[in-house]
Amino acid sequence: MDIMHSLLETVIGLFTFAALLRFLLQLFNAPWRNPVSEFAISLSEFAVRGMRRVIPGVRGIDLSPLVWAWILQCLLLLLNLTVFGMVRPSEAYLFAPWVFAMGAVELLRHILYILMAAVFVLAVLSWVNPLSPMMAAADALTRPFLRPLRRIVPMLGTVDLTPVILVVIFQLSLTIIVGGLEMLTQRLM
Repeated sequence: MDIMHSLLETVIGLFTFAALLRFLLQLFNAPWRNPVSEFAISLSEFAVRGMRRVIPGVRGIDLSPLVWAWILQCLLLLLNLTVFGMVRPSEAYLFAPWVFAMGAVELLRHILYILMAAVFVLAVLSWVNPLSPMMAAADALTRPFLRPLRRIVPMLGTVDLTPVILVVIFQLSLTIIVGGLEMLTQRLM
């Protein structure tokens, strides 16, 4: 049963990651011709294409990848409650508010993890291969957060500390904001 649980979490997590990455790349106007964007599009296109007919965009932003990721997280939580938990499937509807709220909290957690990974990729590629095709995607994801920090934090010679500061801010957000929302959501259960 543990193997099945791990396999489900991995597969659903991969599709959730791809949908969230697609949403974030679109939100921050990342170029679509790079390996990261192509991966996210190819892994989420089958679901997003059909959902676009039902879910309208807002100000040019396609919300269907975000909704798809939320549905996947809710499905995973529901499976954890019923199949791998102690709740009978016939009683799962009682936990619907918790599943919907916790699904949104998990999305926020995954978004912060994606952004932290983008900061790490940006930092490594800036040292190793600044002309990498992945650099454009990492730069697009981190630029809105790094630009304000770079106005405040001066360079130390040729060393830019803003990526380190941004990762610390994201870690604090995970602990304080996501942790607080998680505690509030647990009260729904």
